[in-house]
Amino acid sequence: MLSVVNQPAVVATGDVALLQVGDAVDGLITEALPSGIEVRRLDDADQLYSALEQGCPAPCALVIGVGIAQPVRVVQHARSLGADMPVLILSERASREQLEQTLRFAPFIGSDVKPWSSDDLGELPAALNRAVERASKRRQFRGSVAEAQRHLGRTPTNPPQVTHFVERLLDRAPIGVLNIDVRGMILSVNRYACQVLAVSEREALGVPFTRFLPVAEHGHLRNIIGRCVAPMRKQTPEVLEIDAGADRQRHVEVIASSLVDRTGQLGSTLILQDVTDRVLAEQRRQTAEAALRESERRYRELVQTMNEGLAMTDAEYRITFVNQAFCDMFGLDPEALVGRALNELVHPKDTRLLQERMAVRGSCGSSRFEAAWVGGDGQILHTLASPRHFFDESGDFTGCLGVFTDITESKRVEQSERQRLLELAHVSRVTTIGQMSSQIAHELSQPLTAINALSSALVKLFEADAASIDETCDTLREISGQAKRARDIVIRLRDFVRKSELQFDAVDLNDTIRIVLRLANVESRHRGMTVELNLAEDLPQVSADRILVEQVLLNLVRNAVDAMESLPAADRRLRLSSALLGDAVIRITVADNGPGFTEECLPDLFKPFFTTKTDGMGMGLAITRSIVEAHGGTIEADQSPGGGALFRFTLPTARRVDAL
Repeated sequence: MLSVVNQPAVVATGDVALLQVGDAVDGLITEALPSGIEVRRLDDADQLYSALEQGCPAPCALVIGVGIAQPVRVVQHARSLGADMPVLILSERASREQLEQTLRFAPFIGSDVKPWSSDDLGELPAALNRAVERASKRRQFRGSVAEAQRHLGRTPTNPPQVTHFVERLLDRAPIGVLNIDVRGMILSVNRYACQVLAVSEREALGVPFTRFLPVAEHGHLRNIIGRCVAPMRKQTPEVLEIDAGADRQRHVEVIASSLVDRTGQLGSTLILQDVTDRVLAEQRRQTAEAALRESERRYRELVQTMNEGLAMTDAEYRITFVNQAFCDMFGLDPEALVGRALNELVHPKDTRLLQERMAVRGSCGSSRFEAAWVGGDGQILHTLASPRHFFDESGDFTGCLGVFTDITESKRVEQSERQRLLELAHVSRVTTIGQMSSQIAHELSQPLTAINALSSALVKLFEADAASIDETCDTLREISGQAKRARDIVIRLRDFVRKSELQFDAVDLNDTIRIVLRLANVESRHRGMTVELNLAEDLPQVSADRILVEQVLLNLVRNAVDAMESLPAADRRLRLSSALLGDAVIRITVADNGPGFTEECLPDLFKPFFTTKTDGMGMGLAITRSIVEAHGGTIEADQSPGGGALFRFTLPTARRVDAL
């Protein structure tokens, strides 16, 4: 229930216009206003404009409802049609501060326009009563001035009484009033005008009004006087700068009308209103806008000259802005990019990756990822992308900013280096097999000799007609087993030395260790050593190139075998183990009980061409480290606790690689 405060003792008469204020406010005002104030209801702003354009008197006060979308424009339009009534703009509490700021920056709408909180409607009728009272007095004053001027023109024989009356009236006016002749000399000035000009009455009379204006405003004043002496159209307020001394800059709003003084001399009456605060606020606004434009210009230059490509999207991931680097990167103009969905540019193989990484994960979620894209010329380019999500005050996703770094050239270099690594690794594998040729020949000779002996025996049995079916079948099975054994050796060797591209697959490291041991078993059996395995169960798979991982293991195993060459066969022990570290890394350990190496050798072990062997090339461990690091792992060497050398290397699990 709306409550109304007591009305003041002074009751004004006039009219109030209500523009879409709503039934509740309408009823409150109608009930609370004195009977002498008429209430006019307006359905829209056009109804007010039409009445003013037809010459109807403006209302003594205007109340603009909350439903009007552009209340300041309504006031400005009404002012342009000559309506100078007080205006109260109803507003919600949350938007009142913004409306006050808008009014401060709005150009020259007058100081009698104020916002009024819709939460304080109880005081509204009293405020309207005061506004009507001010408007009525202002109109009575203007009417009195006009009547006095007309009266002075009709009764030139009695100027002293009229002058005294008019001067007393003007002296009490809350606005500055001064009369000047056609030369601009001040004929009379009221008290408020003296305050505006910062002079006394004696100092002002007979002085050119231009004395109080900067030189740049003299021509402006002459134009104002010329238009009012020979009026061609309705006069509108204009702003002049006042030279008020060094203390501060002042501005006045001037309305000029023609004047005939007691002697019949033509002149002008100038109505002055101090609008310094409003003009300075307007200047500050313009300065702030200029600074903002300059800041935006610098920011745009910075964005456009960046080496990284920038792209902004809306909530649907459609591009709304791109910088020049992004256009150059894709070979397309901004017009061809803006409006397109970002996933239209990504390479088909990375469409799902883009959707996952660009998905909203929180108010400030961002993640860097590599992706392939298709440029305007159809060429493939690679970028490192960093998306940043944006949200409004209510937490709704509004768009995304992506920073794209072109890594196409670095990817090409990386691929070239990877190819060189593969070629070097292939040479190393071939060299390794060459060094093992005698042992391999010995290993192959066993099943081949067995096949030859078994087949010869079987032939003799057939020639003697002494072979039974069971004996023949057993012999053929043994021949088949020996042939398969020889075939397995050849296949393992062929796979090991095969030259191929780097291929990442899910690899079981425990199985890989066993495969390598079957290859190395050629030498271990030949040299009579013991192999100890300590493999963890249920290890997750790693994402790796199986052949290269086999090469790493074989290099380490062969180094261990060579290191134990000086020991008696019964004392040679090769130990291999696997373990899961956390849930993301698997560690493989290869240890021997040979002589080991000195502390001085540790920093150089993995450097190219460093070797402790008399006939070594020094590339095995360097290649091993390169392969491990290419898989995202690490490798280290240490002294084994029981004597000998110990090598550990780690590889990330397939789950961790997928997460990255």
